[in-house]
Amino acid sequence: MSFLTAQAAFYYLASVSVASALLAVTRKNPIHSMLWVLALFLHVAGIFLLLRAEFLAAVQVIVYAGAILVFYLFVLMLLDLPAETAGPRFGRHWPLAAAAGLGFAALGGLAHIETPDAAPAPEDLGSLADVGTKLFGPFALPFEIASLVLLAAIVGAVVLAKRRAVES
Repeated sequence: MSFLTAQAAFYYLASVSVASALLAVTRKNPIHSMLWVLALFLHVAGIFLLLRAEFLAAVQVIVYAGAILVFYLFVLMLLDLPAETAGPRFGRHWPLAAAAGLGFAALGGLAHIETPDAAPAPEDLGSLADVGTKLFGPFALPFEIASLVLLAAIVGAVVLAKRRAVES
């Protein structure tokens, strides 16, 4: 892929990612917001592919777009939020939040400027085999504990939803 093609693809993916994030925040319907988050996740996976990080792109699609987004949609369906769609989308403090977001964007832009004495990136960042060995070696127990915590959250959401359905 030529440099110009890669640069055009990056600018497309980045601009659609930013637009998807803004649309996810500004939509009144939470389901529409989640669909825009799905578009965001897929375009971020495309950016990972441009960086030749195929593993991260696959994790982005499988874990975030596949599992976490479905979990969010599951919770949204259980909560049944008709009052959320009827009320105003933003509170009184949205200008302060927008200013904070612009400030963080400016800091990110300043951090992107290269300094002449910056340390070079390390050559060996690790391989997929190293990640697997560490994840299922010394970090297997914390990994399983995190999955149990997520399972407890799902069970708790189902119990609360059933309790609300029985009471009404």
